[in-house]
Amino acid sequence: MDAAIARPLNPEDVSDEILQIGTLQGAAEGTLGMAIKKSGRTTQFTTGTIEQVDVSVNVQYGEGKIAMFTDQLMAGAMSQGGDSGSAVLNENNALVGLLFAGSDTTTVINRIQHVFSALGVGV
Repeated sequence: MDAAIARPLNPEDVSDEILQIGTLQGAAEGTLGMAIKKSGRTTQFTTGTIEQVDVSVNVQYGEGKIAMFTDQLMAGAMSQGGDSGSAVLNENNALVGLLFAGSDTTTVINRIQHVFSALGVGV
């Protein structure tokens, strides 16, 4: 899992809405064929479909450093560099994952259940 957590110094500086999407409506399990969407820094609002589940992927982190991630979700081209950290939601605005890697043809997503478990948080 590749994620981080932060707490704002002033909670009034943070909105609970995701740009061009709205508010979260809980969490859901990402499944094969599920329609998904995200709002990212670079590509802004994009949509896609979960094309693979239970994916194992090697991701290069810096010069000569590779990390293997297992049990990930994979979608098609719906992100670019700078979109990492974007919340990935289903059609009902339920959170299914956290975008963390990709290429010109794929987007790799941490299952949100793994993120919550590792960070000790929830919706």
